[in-house]
Amino acid sequence: MNEMLNVSDYGGIIAKTGSAGSVRAVSNEVDRRLARTLGVSARDIGNADVKPYRIFNQADIIEQLDQLSNTLTILITLIALVSLVVGSIGIMNIMLVTVTERTREIGLMKSLGFKKKDILLLFIMESTLLGTIGGVFGVLLGVAGSYAVESYLSIPHVFPSFLFLLGFSIAFIVGLVAGVYPANKAASLNPVEALRHE
Repeated sequence: MNEMLNVSDYGGIIAKTGSAGSVRAVSNEVDRRLARTLGVSARDIGNADVKPYRIFNQADIIEQLDQLSNTLTILITLIALVSLVVGSIGIMNIMLVTVTERTREIGLMKSLGFKKKDILLLFIMESTLLGTIGGVFGVLLGVAGSYAVESYLSIPHVFPSFLFLLGFSIAFIVGLVAGVYPANKAASLNPVEALRHE
């Protein structure tokens, strides 16, 4: 082939091992033999810049893909955490505005005999419901987007059922945590001052 193409070197050699477990061992042995044949000293065998060839094996490629996958997972996790923090701040702001707008209503409820824990529970349930509705829309949007991308790339649809439960649970917890401070503020209002509020 070299004579036909009028070249004096090889563009590449493909070798296949008997089993996946022996890929690295065979790759290292080929590297050692090539280095010895081409005059690379044993001292420089670990230096890729000295060798006039490159060896790639599937184990190295899989390892690089795993590293890339781990990096992407960390990046997506960080984006999700930032989104959760922003979402919880949004819910908290909405609930604080609700408390301010309903100050007289809270004063009226307290004067009618509502206890602090009743008002606390009312506002926590409201914020939790808000978070859960956001979670439902988020999961539906995520599924639709995922289906669109998977269909475009012609890859199989994979949706573990625990991810749906995880999405709803996180939305519920974010709504619950974000509603604690506004609910406590509402429950702690003085009924007389609340009734005077304009």
